[in-house]
Amino acid sequence: MKKEVRETNMDRRAFLHTLSQAVGYTAAASVLAGSGLSVALAYSPKSDSASRHGLLFSQAQMKRLASIADTILPATDTKSASAVDVHGFVDHQLVQCHNEGQQQTCVAVVDFIESNAKKAYSKSFIDLDAQQQTKVLRDIEALKTADEGQKGQFKFLKSLIVFGYFTTEEGVTKALSFQPFPGGYKGSIPVEADTKVWGSLNYY
Repeated sequence: MKKEVRETNMDRRAFLHTLSQAVGYTAAASVLAGSGLSVALAYSPKSDSASRHGLLFSQAQMKRLASIADTILPATDTKSASAVDVHGFVDHQLVQCHNEGQQQTCVAVVDFIESNAKKAYSKSFIDLDAQQQTKVLRDIEALKTADEGQKGQFKFLKSLIVFGYFTTEEGVTKALSFQPFPGGYKGSIPVEADTKVWGSLNYY
């Protein structure tokens, strides 16, 4: 569960750096604007978000959003995005921290992904297998089934999904390399392709 914490400029810079490694600096900055971080940390995950209407999304869209989130952040040695209610987080965050234009952009993107799935496979996105779902999203990013504007809109939704995941306890303490107590400075450490970035105790 997320706990209330004291925000400092250093905390925000550290979190922005971590998030920007996943989605890019511009996208990270857009979801951290204003009270975005404090609202995110105050959100309490729910177990039934995908089975009911959201604040912004319909029930069908919430279920689809959960599937999109899992395609972006599937279960590995850590829980998937939907298992920590990232779809519920996105719905809540959009209503609490973003303007109507951004809200409607994300609703449109969720419906656009559904439309692309049906065009490609004659099935709803949630009924596709994992490989097909991944291809639908990658084709958008590769501009095969989307224009630059639609790609940018999808990137904003994706940044919210990643943001939501990395403000959960699961995301910070397990998906990231978590150090519960400050250690000494190490100026040079080996980094491999699968080396985790560091999560901050400041948020928990």
